[in-house]
Amino acid sequence: MKSRTGLEIVAPSAPPRPTERMKGFLTAAFATGVVIWGLEWMSPSLVLPSLGRHSNPVAEPDYTVNSFEWSKITPQKHFDFHPCYDGFECAKLSVPLDYFNGEHPNNTVSIAIAKLPAKVPVDDPRYGGPILLNPGGPGGPGALFALQVAKSLQVVVDSDVDLGVSSSSAKYFDLIGFDPRGIGETEPAAECMPDRPSAWSWTLREASEGILGSSDAALGRLWSMSHAFGTSCKQALDAEDGPDIKRYMTTAFVARDMLEIVEKHAHYVSEKAAQLLTQTHPGRRPRCRGPAPREAKLQYWGFSYGTYLGSTFASMFPDRVGRLVLDGVVSSYDYNNSLGNGSLTDTEKAMSSFYTFCLYSGPEICPLTTPNSTLSDIELRFQAIVKSLYHTPLALNSPQGPEMLTYSDVKSAIFSSIYQPQRTFPYIASLLAAIEAGYGTILDELRFDYRPNHIYSCPINGSLPAKTYTTTPEHAILCADGADQSHMSKSDFAAYLALLEFLSPTSGAIWATLRMHCTSWLIRPSYKFSGEIGSLTDHPILFISNTADPVTPLRSGRFMHAKFPGSALLLQDSAGHCSVAGPNPCTITYVRRYFQTGDLPPEGTFCIPPPSAFSLNSTDPNSPFYDPDLGGARVYGLDEGAETQRLMDVAVGVHRAFAESEAFGFGRMVRGERVRGLMKNVGRGL
Repeated sequence: MKSRTGLEIVAPSAPPRPTERMKGFLTAAFATGVVIWGLEWMSPSLVLPSLGRHSNPVAEPDYTVNSFEWSKITPQKHFDFHPCYDGFECAKLSVPLDYFNGEHPNNTVSIAIAKLPAKVPVDDPRYGGPILLNPGGPGGPGALFALQVAKSLQVVVDSDVDLGVSSSSAKYFDLIGFDPRGIGETEPAAECMPDRPSAWSWTLREASEGILGSSDAALGRLWSMSHAFGTSCKQALDAEDGPDIKRYMTTAFVARDMLEIVEKHAHYVSEKAAQLLTQTHPGRRPRCRGPAPREAKLQYWGFSYGTYLGSTFASMFPDRVGRLVLDGVVSSYDYNNSLGNGSLTDTEKAMSSFYTFCLYSGPEICPLTTPNSTLSDIELRFQAIVKSLYHTPLALNSPQGPEMLTYSDVKSAIFSSIYQPQRTFPYIASLLAAIEAGYGTILDELRFDYRPNHIYSCPINGSLPAKTYTTTPEHAILCADGADQSHMSKSDFAAYLALLEFLSPTSGAIWATLRMHCTSWLIRPSYKFSGEIGSLTDHPILFISNTADPVTPLRSGRFMHAKFPGSALLLQDSAGHCSVAGPNPCTITYVRRYFQTGDLPPEGTFCIPPPSAFSLNSTDPNSPFYDPDLGGARVYGLDEGAETQRLMDVAVGVHRAFAESEAFGFGRMVRGERVRGLMKNVGRGL
């Protein structure tokens, strides 16, 4: 039987079951910031991972839209935590609108904060203080991020000494996620449209044009839409009587907010410890527990754009740096100069791992291959399927209405998949095989879940989703931090687009959209940090880079490591975005040691995941991720044994938590039972 591409088809095995989150996975808006974070961040659903290899996942935490109402929290200038969701504490911290210029001194910002408390009370000598988290973006809501992954990350950073065993050296930490200015539950929100239905319908209209390069008219249409949006947003700001949050959202403002959080939380800890002492020893005078607020230091784990935020904090306040892990490192030079091409150095290296995955997995896991396929055969078949959609999208029909799957949809899905290849490649392989065949269960189910991406449905009784995604926060941060792009003409941008497509056929057209939006963003910030990024910090920073990261390449990690004297760069031999893309006991070991003791890995440490981790690479120099520039790097591997197994369970738990969160927009897709079944056939069965 011949396929749409003219090739002999191999009937696909039953593909992974898509769910409603696929509507976020297959959109043209995956590239939402210098480092992509998922279009569907506002989803409240997540099944947290089990850290034990043979146990069942823990119960899904209750943080659905109606389970907790942020609006009932009154913002305070001090921390006033309220029980929320499943073992978390929530608060709203009131901070100044403008720290730097003194504009509008009576206006404040209400920062939404979700904290997973430490496993020991604050008066316990083992209490290690808070670790702040940032998921990237820019524009990622950190409070929701903490709800989704903090329990897994806490297992990493906490001591592995049993709580019942006395050990003065063991440390146990709070994990804190916060929604940066203008984002999520933080108020005021950054908006350009008059209401959520308007924002929703505009997003649908923009998506219907497809990605850049999807037609000969796409560039002109998307260019005009971008400029209409940006100019209108500036006019709306000019018409406002009071201050607009979009002028006060640069990374410098958020870094200053983090210092405020650190100081106010240190004060909270001191007060809480005094209360506990009064309860247990009435009449005893309390002593200060921990550092004074003005001396407290930031402990932090930032991912993607969150590494730029961490680097900015370290440059602005080097004496307030505690232990900073910057994971999936963004180059400050590329980011500040809006040079998106610098982000794509390793994208095709990561993309090539798909063909390797198919070759090694075989037809049962990757229906794009046959027992006799070569890497070249697989790549040609892959590209032919994608190209077949360029002029002829795949028609999807049902009694509930029509839909179609386009070239832009699939290109965006493929790019997003290389963020978490171990989790998503089986799905992508089955999806492409179904497209080639023109039928399959995956398409039957996709038509229902994908519909909201293209069709606006009137809400019942005037209701709307609790949160509707917009790109406004991303524009307000990314375009304000970077060099002003408003001088760029359409022909200049076309040349830039051609450069990115040459560097990365997989993602260049999608990534170029970021700069296009900045050419039309006319709102200039009240303040941004213009000093040198880089400093000798009070405590050295730990940078982590993968050898094949699709948007934060290894070169960026090396660049930033060199700017901070005394810092360390830990290399992980993995494809995917950030260290969490591949479970690696070696990386887990060094991150835990860093938070527990402050010790850095030896210079040149290179973490190779064990073969049992369903690694797409190995120590073989012919591995697609072997980097000959590493030279005599110190390769660190773990011997097989009980300790390695335990660490691997922790690493798998973190990997799964990120994959099943909405960090990259495909959480529910990878939670499908079919995907779990596919993964059980590979390696240890993640």
